[in-house]
Parts: sequence; C-alpha cells; structure tokens
Amino acid sequence: MFIQNKYSKYYYNIINRAKSRDLNTITYTEKHHIIPKSFFKEYITSGWIEGNPNLKDNLVKLTAREHFICHLLLVRMTEGQAKIKMTHAAWRMCLKDSTGVNKRDYKISSRIYESLRSQRSKFLKAEAGPNHYNRGRKTGRTKDDFTLEWKAKISAAAKIRNTGDKNPMFGKTHSEATRTKLSATRKARSSDPTWNIRPPCSDEKANKIKLANMGKRWVHNKATKERKYIDPLLVADYVTIGWELGLGPKS
Repeated sequence: MFIQNKYSKYYYNIINRAKSRDLNTITYTEKHHIIPKSFFKEYITSGWIEGNPNLKDNLVKLTAREHFICHLLLVRMTEGQAKIKMTHAAWRMCLKDSTGVNKRDYKISSRIYESLRSQRSKFLKAEAGPNHYNRGRKTGRTKDDFTLEWKAKISAAAKIRNTGDKNPMFGKTHSEATRTKLSATRKARSSDPTWNIRPPCSDEKANKIKLANMGKRWVHNKATKERKYIDPLLVADYVTIGWELGLGPKS
C-alpha cells in the first residue's frame, strides 16, 4: 500500500523521531495515526491486534506543522484509492477550524493549496458519472418504500411527540417580552394584505405540477377527518382500511 520512496523515508523519520522524544506540556500537539484509519483494515502486517487503528502503537503525538507535513507525504507515498483518500485528508487539513479547538500555526502556501485543490478536483470528477462507486445502487428511501401501516405508525409517533408532556412547550409559557414581540409581528403583517401571498410559479413548474398530479384521486377518512390526494393505483388500498372517495366533509 505504501510506496517505498524518499517520501516514505521522510515520513518514518518524522514518526520515529516523535516516538523517541518527550515534549513538554506547553507544546501544542495532535494525535496522528501512523497507518491512516481510512484504509487500516486493508493493511496486513504482524503486530496489529484485532485490526484496531486506535491502538497505542499506531498513534503518535506530532506538532501541528509535523502533522500537516506527514499528511502531505502520505499523498506522495500512496497510489490508487489510498492516494485519493490521503489527498482528501490533506485537503481537510488546509481548511480553517471553525471550532477553534486546533491551534495550528503552519501556513498553507499557494503552491500546496493549488496542488491539493487540483488533485482533489480531478479525483472528484473521475468518481462522478458512470465510474462513481455508488452508480446504479439504491440510496435512501422513496415514497414507494413506505407501506400504509408504516406511514400510520410515523404519523402516530409524531402526534405523541407534539402533545402532552412530549411537547417542548408543555407546562411553559412565553415571557411578556416574547408575547409583545409576537403580537407586534402579527399586527405588522396583518396591515399588509400581500404578506402571505406566494409569488406565482413559472409556467414550466406549473406544468410539472399538473403532470405529476394528473389522474390522482381525492380520498377522505370520516373518522379522522383526513383527506389525501393519492395515486389511483392506491385507491383500493385506502378503501379497504376505511377511507372513502371524494373530498368528504370539511374538517
């Protein structure tokens, strides 16, 4: 997996030096996986117990600058899918940490930035389209995956969450300041008759909506006073569980 070249030599020199030293507590350090977690399972060698990447033998403390350099070296000492993974990892280290946890003092040169950015872009383009690893695979769920029984359970669970002590506002009241703000907002909006009017959609979108709803039927449930606009193929399923055709009485 690792190419034996001068970059791998530099890499292990940094690792071995870091293992043999004892940094003071003031120095900022970061944990580094000697064999990266992203392809640790693929690395076969003796001494790694149960293939766990977080074992002490696979971790080393590096300064922020050393950590960044090691990830740049990993890009140069790998190939294939491993190289793509290491390019993504190095690119991530170029991004600013919004949490402020990492105190990295190294500067990203324009040459390094351009190199990682162009390599990552090339990999992403190569993965897109027919060569993408997820091409042809079903991802996520569609409306056809949900049975009527499943939908009923989801609806019932949502109602339970939003009623009684499950409601986030149960037993609570708005403060006087909040009530004043809400009242002022409603009054300001009510003075403008167009505040709740949505802009008309384009003709193209209107035609898409029309085609999507063409042939659908209204059904209603007298017991729950619900109404739905459903596909004609599902009408029989709804009728068998007590629904009726048409809009039904107004709720």
